[in-house]
Amino acid sequence: MNRGVDESGNEEISLPPIRTPGPIKIWKTVDGFKTIGGVSKPVKIVIQEIPEDRYEDMLDHFTTHFVNDEPCCVSIKLKDDPVGIKDLRNIWKIILKQGLSVGAFVDDPKGGKPEIAGGNILGYENKNDDRKIDKYKMQPSAAKNLVTPALELYKEAKVYDYYNTDKHLFALGLIVQSSYRGHHLGAHILSVREKIGREYKIPMTSTPFSSTISQKSAARCGFEVILSRDYDQILDEQGKEVFPGIKFKAMQALRNFLSTHFKSYLVVLST
Repeated sequence: MNRGVDESGNEEISLPPIRTPGPIKIWKTVDGFKTIGGVSKPVKIVIQEIPEDRYEDMLDHFTTHFVNDEPCCVSIKLKDDPVGIKDLRNIWKIILKQGLSVGAFVDDPKGGKPEIAGGNILGYENKNDDRKIDKYKMQPSAAKNLVTPALELYKEAKVYDYYNTDKHLFALGLIVQSSYRGHHLGAHILSVREKIGREYKIPMTSTPFSSTISQKSAARCGFEVILSRDYDQILDEQGKEVFPGIKFKAMQALRNFLSTHFKSYLVVLST
């Protein structure tokens, strides 16, 4: 059973198991570039399941790059909230333990430890199974302000009813490290969900996104808008905007029907 423990005393929670033991699956290898000081060099990037011995590295990657760069995180100043970061890290770890999340690892011809270029925290839920990520009791924090609207949007979109399915591949964070941006790596990471869905027989996926770059990546993968909500309508219990000063206008839901009959659904924050 996949279990997660909050050191502050939160009850143990688990998500339904779906991945069977076996070798790490490699979904895609792409030609990328690493840019430092305006100079780019070609690299091979392997998009694959994340080995258990790299979980902590991936969590460090997200608590550094995602927390500092993702627009909603910037708006709520999540990087200045250690309680929120701890809660978010715990949630990510619970999801990682399912084994579906993907990492983009830079191939090292010399056989060294591959650098992380990006990743996507992916989890599986079943409509008829109570083991869901919203069972995690977050402490009042910036992270709770980040996660709550995303979970509420999932419910509003009625993703299970929309596609008449009880299986759901969800995501809670996609990031590409700044040195590897500008070459569609985010779109490549997003595109492997088709293979994941086919492998594990999950017919539908949904995700919250927050930047124009991410929205364009989704569009390149064939997603279409089905739901929209302006940011100034996303309010807390006191009626204040949850994401003050964010430079994007609306939260949008996108969908895509693939030729393989794997149905994809994305919640995207966009301009």
